[in-house]
Amino acid sequence: MSSHAWKTIAIRLFVLVGLGSSLFVDACAQYRHKPEAEIAAMTPAQRVDEYANEQAYHKYALSDTQREIIARYLHRDGLKSLPRVVQIIDEYEPRRDAGASDHKGEHFDAMAILIADLDSNVVRLRASAEGRQAIDALARAVERMRAAGYGKKDQHEWPQHGRFEVASTYLAQARGINDTDEAVRNSFRYEDKVRLSDSELLAFSNFLVTHHADYPAWSERDFINIEENGKPLPGLVVKNLRPYRDAYQEFKGTKR
Repeated sequence: MSSHAWKTIAIRLFVLVGLGSSLFVDACAQYRHKPEAEIAAMTPAQRVDEYANEQAYHKYALSDTQREIIARYLHRDGLKSLPRVVQIIDEYEPRRDAGASDHKGEHFDAMAILIADLDSNVVRLRASAEGRQAIDALARAVERMRAAGYGKKDQHEWPQHGRFEVASTYLAQARGINDTDEAVRNSFRYEDKVRLSDSELLAFSNFLVTHHADYPAWSERDFINIEENGKPLPGLVVKNLRPYRDAYQEFKGTKR
C-alpha cells in the first residue's frame, strides 16, 4: 500500500479517537440530538450547521451515530451544502484558537471532514465551480494556519499539529488522489493484477473528474487484506470494480 494510503488511514484514526487535547465535558447537556424527522426537514445549510455542532459537542462519543445520520442527508444535498461550508471555513481564524470558546475551530474541523467525505463518497469537488470554491476556502484556511505558525516540527497541541495536518491532508486529496482513487488502485491490483503508478492514477483520476465526476458514488468500499511481498496488508477496495474497469478502458482509449 502506498504511503499516501497509510497516511490517510492514520488521519482517519486520529480523527476518530478525538480531535484535540481539551478535557471532555458533559456536552450532551449543552447540545442535544435532533430527531431524524427534524433533520430531514432542514435546509442544506441548516444540516451543515447541525453537522458542525455534532463535531463541536459530541466528537468524543465514538459510538454516537448521529453524525452518520446527518451525513446521509448531506450526501443527498451534495453541492447544495457547499456555500454554508465555505462560510464556516472563512469564519475560522487560527490566531484566536488559544482559549477560544466559540467552537469555530471544531466547526472548521467538521467542514474539513465534510469536504473529504463528499469528495470521497458523492462527487469530486474539483469538477464543479461550487466544489472548487470549497477547496479554495480550505486552501485559504491552511495558509492562515501556516501564517499563524502552525505545522512546525515539535508541535503537539491539536490546533497546531492535528488540525493543520488533517486540513492539509484533505486539501491535497481534494486536489488530487483521494480515498476512492486509492481503493480503485488497490482493486485493480488485487483483482486484475494491474498496478497503477501515482502518475497514472492521478491522470486516471483527472479523466474521471472531467468525464464522470460522480464516480466516488459508483461503488461501496471495504477493507480487505492484500498480499504485498508475501505479507497481508489491510487495503481499501471497491466492491464493484466493473464501472471503473469500463472507465479505465475509455481512459486508455483517449491516451491512444
